[in-house]
Amino acid sequence: MNFFEHITLVEIFASCFSIIYSLLLIREKILGWAFGIAASILSTYLFIETKLYAQAIISIYYAGIGVYGWIYWYKAEKKHQHITIWNIKTHIIFIFIFSMIAILSAYMFKNYTDSSSPYLDSFLTSFGFLASIKEAQKILTSWVYWFVINLFSVWLYFNQHLYFYAVMMIVYAGICIPGYLSWLKIYRTHKPTST
Repeated sequence: MNFFEHITLVEIFASCFSIIYSLLLIREKILGWAFGIAASILSTYLFIETKLYAQAIISIYYAGIGVYGWIYWYKAEKKHQHITIWNIKTHIIFIFIFSMIAILSAYMFKNYTDSSSPYLDSFLTSFGFLASIKEAQKILTSWVYWFVINLFSVWLYFNQHLYFYAVMMIVYAGICIPGYLSWLKIYRTHKPTST
């Protein structure tokens, strides 16, 4: 099977917009959110076509969180607010909550839809919700969450013949490393209080 056989223009544009979005966010540039919104809208269409319904739902959510992130970052910029951190207790609480959401989602997709990968799709979606909230609120470890999500997404997309997306997830995972380091530097420079 030819690698390029299943690649669509929608997939290419969504991936390119996502990369631009990530690179701009690394530099804490508000314009990144516009590219993130555009990528999310294109991805919604693509995931509906490939029956990855949880991924389609989260793409709609990502477009919404893009608007929220744009507004939040605009206000933060006016107040000169930068990167913050969560303490361990906050991480544990949110990981538990979003794991329960993932289990419920997997059950629903397995029993009530023709979802092609209900468990992995649901866990990636659930933690994508969490990572995007963290990213919109400039929480440092959002990059760590995205790194893990992107690596597991490679397998999900490869199985759905979304080969370009699978390769792009490797690229996105790689982008998370300089993203984390850049935000860590900003955090250390401004030393905000933990939340």
